[in-house]
Amino acid sequence: MKIRRNISYLLLVSLMTGLLVSCTGKSNQKPQPAIGSRSVNIIEKRGLKFKDLNKNGKLDIYEDWRLSDDERIADLVSLMTLEEKVGLMFHPNIAVPADGVVKYDLTEEEKAAMAAAADERYTGPVGPGGQTPPGGGMAMGQMRRTATAKSYIEEKHFRNILNNGVAPIREFATWSNKMQEIAEATRLGIPIMFSTDPRHGATLGAHVSGQQYFSQWPSKEGQVGITSSRDTAIVRKFGEVVAEEYRAVGLHMILGPQIDVMTEPRWSRNMGCFSEDANLTAEMLSAFMDGAQGKNVGPRKILVHLKHWPGAGPHNDGTGQWLVYPGDNFDYHLIPWKKGIEKGALAAMGYYSGTFYDSLNVNYSYHMSTEVLYNQLGFKGAICTDWGVVSRGPLKPSLQGKTTLKDNMEMIINAGVDQMGSETNNDLVIELVREGRVTEERINQAAKRILQWHFKLGLFENPYVDPEAAVKIVRSDKNQKLGYQAQLESIVLLVNDGILPAKEGIKIYVEGIDKETAAKYATLVDSPKSADLIIARITTEEERSFPGFGGGAPAPGGAAGSARNTQRRQTNPQQMTAQNNPFAPREINIEVPKAKWDNIKSLAKTGKPVVVAFNPTGSSCVLPSDLKEVAKATIMIFDALDNALLDVIFGKFNPIGRLPFEIPSSMDAVKKQLEDVPFDSENPAFKFGDGLSYNE
Repeated sequence: MKIRRNISYLLLVSLMTGLLVSCTGKSNQKPQPAIGSRSVNIIEKRGLKFKDLNKNGKLDIYEDWRLSDDERIADLVSLMTLEEKVGLMFHPNIAVPADGVVKYDLTEEEKAAMAAAADERYTGPVGPGGQTPPGGGMAMGQMRRTATAKSYIEEKHFRNILNNGVAPIREFATWSNKMQEIAEATRLGIPIMFSTDPRHGATLGAHVSGQQYFSQWPSKEGQVGITSSRDTAIVRKFGEVVAEEYRAVGLHMILGPQIDVMTEPRWSRNMGCFSEDANLTAEMLSAFMDGAQGKNVGPRKILVHLKHWPGAGPHNDGTGQWLVYPGDNFDYHLIPWKKGIEKGALAAMGYYSGTFYDSLNVNYSYHMSTEVLYNQLGFKGAICTDWGVVSRGPLKPSLQGKTTLKDNMEMIINAGVDQMGSETNNDLVIELVREGRVTEERINQAAKRILQWHFKLGLFENPYVDPEAAVKIVRSDKNQKLGYQAQLESIVLLVNDGILPAKEGIKIYVEGIDKETAAKYATLVDSPKSADLIIARITTEEERSFPGFGGGAPAPGGAAGSARNTQRRQTNPQQMTAQNNPFAPREINIEVPKAKWDNIKSLAKTGKPVVVAFNPTGSSCVLPSDLKEVAKATIMIFDALDNALLDVIFGKFNPIGRLPFEIPSSMDAVKKQLEDVPFDSENPAFKFGDGLSYNE
């Protein structure tokens, strides 16, 4: 009996302990996290350490890391002013400078210049529906001239900042620490969540440009190259490396991956995607998130920011303007989104596109943001607009040119979107609340969704990094070797007329390849006629900057059609011409430029065998119809370095890459495809999954 009484007593104690933990939210199971403080005192309780973020000398709920994120967020939001909560709803740009020095405030001369310039509310990208700023707008992703730590952190209360700057690693990390120190010293000590666009390409480009200080992986911004490997293990490693190197310098969120499905080959951002196959995209996304976020996002991991909701692949004629579904294949494009949500994604970005449902662009649509993403798919995170969406205005024909930026913000917020990329005029949202056009309850909802990022990343405990450790972590030998292996695996051998792998000791003539690098593999000659083998690397299109950012022209008639494909291949008779409207639809040609191919043919006329490596840089591509007559070997390469390409050509690595999309046989075949349907090109030149190895 005594034994039974003891067991009953232990069970009762256990039950009461469980109830106590449940009621208080406190549990001793959480280990003491690392605490980093520069501007606030440390509170000690029973041997545990906490930060006194609001400087009141006591431990508040939001400062207590033993509690759940939900409890801490609810407490913090209850303490925040309207201005502080609204500040969370903006995601502007501040780029780390090369010298790593924080620009705290403007000089008196700069302030005078700003006072004479246009009103801040009218700066930003401009397009249909937006107001033209005096003196024009700003380039996509550009940092505003008024961006200072004092203005953005202390006065506007911004706590989510896009940093696409490039700097040496020590300077980068030092700058991040100084910015966090300024934030920590404010009233509530809310840390900054720093985001960045992808910056792990073999070379930099697109949204992040300059010298590459991070480890080098295939594709400048996307995952199409790494997908061609079909190697989920290395994709998982890629996620781990991105997280490790980002956190080392004080970055916390990648604005990606881009999980749009490449069903429309003309869209200019296809090379930022994973694949034409939605299921393969979901598989690769899952592996990347396992590495980047892990099972539980914490101080050593980063958050993904999935884009572009609801899947920006099926654009009408590839223009980047209106999403269309002539094959009634909307759900196919949601497959990667469902996987990302299942894996714990807490951030989503809507594109600029107009939708079939209500003729509104995605970010203005309550149906797309709230009814589909939140209610149907069960998304629990925060939605951010793509950069410059607010200034472009709604695409709905009846609203074109009739809304102010304030109207635009009202529509976006009430649609269910929580954050506005690149915008800085927080006064407009404060006015909307005070005028009753946006409820403070809606502001609270957005603030709570966004603050999940900061708490899950552990930033309230320690937002600081070690600059000296960062120098050893970023671009370490381990990470570089992994990145180079991924480059090798990304290369796809499409055609080989028995000339590859190339033999050692031959004479080669190269174009589009660094000659110093090429000379390490064979004898380099200056004339193609003197060569045993000609190797040429070319991009598949003319050099141009993302036309897919176009806002698009309004749909005809002023109302959405009843069917999903009613907007397909229609034009607005009142539309401006392409010459005076950069957002007007245009004919898109994705054939290899004639001048580039004529040059390749002139090389082939020497009678020497030609190897052509095509590097698609934006859209998918249509390769020349006489390809096999001109080139003895054809390779598809996704921004990998020249030495990786030459390692494959000379047999130092046996190619394993497989196409993650199909290559149409002609532009006529492209035009006949349905924008939302995969693998529907008539007699493709190369099929999805094509790729050779040397033992085949």
